[in-house]
Amino acid sequence: MELLIPAMLVLMGAMLFFGTRKQKKQMQEMQEMQASLVTGTRIQLMSGLFGTVIDANEDFVDVETAPGVVGRWNKLAVRGVVPVDEAADTYVGVGLVDDAPADHAGDETPAAGTSGAESGATSDDAADEK
Repeated sequence: MELLIPAMLVLMGAMLFFGTRKQKKQMQEMQEMQASLVTGTRIQLMSGLFGTVIDANEDFVDVETAPGVVGRWNKLAVRGVVPVDEAADTYVGVGLVDDAPADHAGDETPAAGTSGAESGATSDDAADEK
């Protein structure tokens, strides 16, 4: 019974020591990652949004999320750098089966001055026009 209290205090002290070491290590890794942000780096933000670093300074990073769409974010919002081999998967449109234009033969609108029946439109289309 006499050794129980000192043993618990030592155990609590060890947990506190190792917990703060882990937190300091994570903070150091985050600071190194934020310092490594350069133009062209693919990143993921805390919101889950992927983008490309356009410009970075001490506090902020400009991120292009779509062609021509740039937003300014606090560096603390950067979750991590996307590995190069996975970066292509974060672009919009990657993995689409067919990028060729679809066949839209039935989508033509009638020329001016012609009725829907002459252009090959259905009777439902003609009823909609009335």
